Amino acid sequence: MTVRTRTIVVTLLAAASLVAAAVAGMLAISRRGPPGVPPQLVPASWAEYRTSVGHTLHVGKDNIACGDCHDSEHEGFKNPGVAPCVRCHTKEANRFHGGGDGKKTDCLTCHVFAPKGQAPTCIGCHAEAQGHLAAITGHATTECIQCHSPHGEPSLITRDCNGCHKELAPKHAAHAGSNGCADCHLPHAPVAVAIQGCNTCHVQAAGPKPPGHDSCIGCHKPHDFAATGTSTCIGCHSNVLVSHADRTACTTCHAPHADANAKASACTSCHATVARTDTGAHAGNTPCASCHKPHDFDPTNKRMLCASCHPSETALASPNRGHSDCASCHGASTHVPAHAPGCASCHAREQASAPKGHQACLGCHEPHGGSPLPKAACATCHANKTGGPHEKVTGGCETCHRPHGPKGPAAPQACTTCHATNLPALHATTGHSGCVGCHAFHGTPRSDRATCTGTCHVKERGHQPQAQVCTGCHVFRL
Repeated sequence: MTVRTRTIVVTLLAAASLVAAAVAGMLAISRRGPPGVPPQLVPASWAEYRTSVGHTLHVGKDNIACGDCHDSEHEGFKNPGVAPCVRCHTKEANRFHGGGDGKKTDCLTCHVFAPKGQAPTCIGCHAEAQGHLAAITGHATTECIQCHSPHGEPSLITRDCNGCHKELAPKHAAHAGSNGCADCHLPHAPVAVAIQGCNTCHVQAAGPKPPGHDSCIGCHKPHDFAATGTSTCIGCHSNVLVSHADRTACTTCHAPHADANAKASACTSCHATVARTDTGAHAGNTPCASCHKPHDFDPTNKRMLCASCHPSETALASPNRGHSDCASCHGASTHVPAHAPGCASCHAREQASAPKGHQACLGCHEPHGGSPLPKAACATCHANKTGGPHEKVTGGCETCHRPHGPKGPAAPQACTTCHATNLPALHATTGHSGCVGCHAFHGTPRSDRATCTGTCHVKERGHQPQAQVCTGCHVFRL
C-alpha cells in the first residue's frame, strides 16, 4: 500500500469516527428527558408533552423534577391525577372551583398538562347556563380574575364600576342603603334586565299604563332617572303643542304612571276660583272643554267662542255696533257672565221720553239686535186698540204714536195730516167737520142713533124711532 493510499484510508477512518460520535451525541440529546430521569426511562411522547402549558410552567420554568409528580420508576408516566397538586398547593386546594350539578371539577379541569391543549377560559363553560347559574352575558369579554379570585379568600373582589364605566353617573344610587350599580344591574346579566327591575322599588299603580309608557326608560334616562319634562313628552307627542299660561309641563295635568283610562287632572284642581267643578263655569252645566281646547287653553277670538254656543244671539248683535261685543253688556269674564245692565245705561234719553208703561225696553225690543219687535207686540198690551180703519196703515202704530224720543210724533197728529178735507155729502155740512165726533181712532165710524142724537141732534131723538142708524137716510158718502 502506498503512502498516499494509507493516508486516504486513515483520513476516512477518522471521518467515520467523527460521524459516529456525532450520531451518538444526537441520540443522547434526543433521549435526554426531564431532570432526574434516566434517559432510558423517558417515553417517546415526552417531546410532545413538554410543550403543554402545565409542563412548561412546572418543568421548564420552575425546574420541578418529574418524580415530584410521577412515580416513573414503578408506574411510569401515567396521569397521576390531582394528588400531587394538593401536596404543593394546599391553600389553593381548600378554595377550589368546585363546580356542581353533576359537573364536578378538579385542578386538571382548568390547568392543562395534556399536549397541544389550550388553557381553558371561564367563559368557555359559562357562556351557557351551568345548573342553577345563568349563562354569563354581561361582562362576557372581561377577564374574570378582575373580580373573581378562584382560590382566594374572599373569592369575589368588589370593584368600582366607575373604574371602567366612567361615562355613567348613577345618581339613582345616591340613597340610603344603596348597593350602587348592583341596585339595578346583575353583574353577569344582560343590561336590558335592569329595566325589568324598576318595579321592584317603584311599585306602579294598578291597571294598564298609558299606551307607549310601558318602558321606564322611554321618559327616564337610565342613570340619572330624572324625566326631562315636556321635551320628553314631545319626543313621542310632537303633534301636541301645549299653551297653558306658564305651565307647559305635561305632568301638570297628566299623571305619567296612571291607569291608561285615567283622565287628565280636573281643571278646577288649579282653577278653583273659576268654578267648583269642571262643569260649573259660565252659568253652570258648561264643561271647560266646551270653550278651551285640551292643549291650547287661551281662546284667541272670544266672539267666535260665544257664537259656538250662542249663534242666533251673535248673529242678531253683529250689525248693531253697540251690541256686537258681548262683553259690553255681559262683562269681560266668560266664566261668570254678568247680567246685562239696564238699557238706560246707554239709552238714557229713550227711556226718559218713553210714555208710562213703556220703560221696560225688552217689552218692545229684541235685546241683541235692538230692533223693534213686530207690530203684533203692541197688541200684547193694547189689545183694545187693534182693528179699525188704521190697522193696515204703513208704518204701524209708530205712524201716529211715538214709543219714546227722540224720533216720531210726540202726540197723534190731526186727521187731516193724512185725510183730505173736501169730503163729500154730509161731511161738508156745519158741525160735521170734526172727525173725532163720529170716528174713533182705533174703531169703526159711529153712525148709530145714540151717537147722532146723543149730543148733537137732540131734537131728532123721536124722529123715526124705528130706525137704528141715521146713515140709512143721511149719507156721508156719495
